[in-house]
Amino acid sequence: MAQGLTFRGGGISGFIHGIDLVFHEAGHVIFGFFGEFIAVLGGSLNQVLMPLIATIAFLRTRQPASATVTLWWTGQSLTDVAIYAADGRAKALPLLAEGLIHDWGYILGRLGLRQSAETVGRAIFALGALTMLAALALLALDLLRCWNASSPDTDGRPRTAA
Repeated sequence: MAQGLTFRGGGISGFIHGIDLVFHEAGHVIFGFFGEFIAVLGGSLNQVLMPLIATIAFLRTRQPASATVTLWWTGQSLTDVAIYAADGRAKALPLLAEGLIHDWGYILGRLGLRQSAETVGRAIFALGALTMLAALALLALDLLRCWNASSPDTDGRPRTAA
């Protein structure tokens, strides 16, 4: 599962993981003002919040097609975090540099959940998968709306969007 989300795998998943990683690392700095625990959690939190905030902005400005892209990205980001969380006990994933703490090893350790790392990871992964499915459902609804708006009315003229 983790192989598809590393740079070594290349392709689109490696590219998206790279973007996620930038937001993840920025989150440590942004949330660093709120203490050590929040700073460590802030990496994963920021990684998921950035596409979620974009989704909310697109929905508020009535751009559902754009919202589907960023909602899918939110789900993908959750699955990316899930892999890291599931590794919180084993700490087998490579980190950016030697000597760094494993975020999820620290987070789960502080919460007394390190032995449940795989379960936590599965739960986050399920949330990510459901979020990605919600994005597809939103896209289908938007396509249906567009299709209905462009189909001719009973008098043969195209319908106007409400």
